[in-house]
Amino acid sequence: MARRILPPDDELIEDELPQREPLPTKEAPSIVKQRRLLNRWSIFALVFVSAISTVLYVSNVIAVKKLLMETDALRRRIDSLRWVNESLRTESYRLQSAERITRIAQEQLHLIPPPKAPTIVEETTTK
Repeated sequence: MARRILPPDDELIEDELPQREPLPTKEAPSIVKQRRLLNRWSIFALVFVSAISTVLYVSNVIAVKKLLMETDALRRRIDSLRWVNESLRTESYRLQSAERITRIAQEQLHLIPPPKAPTIVEETTTK
């Protein structure tokens, strides 16, 4: 590091005077104590806010997971009910078929099918 040699103070112009940093003054003990206390409370507040945020985040994650599980269970139940509904619809169509009804009528009730299809006669009235 190079040293700069300065001429005596009386030869220096005021603008050329080196700027000297003011010496640090010792702060009053009450101010130091207040800063420490403020610093402690700041750290406590930061830790407290962080803890609350963490608790809220974790509870939110748990609630979302619970809702997802409930949604999945409901989807499975809907799929099951759709399958049962299709099975019942197919069974209903099978039970309502004309061939099945005709066969049961002939075998169990001993009914005879008509030789020709019935005709519909409309009654006409003139006014």
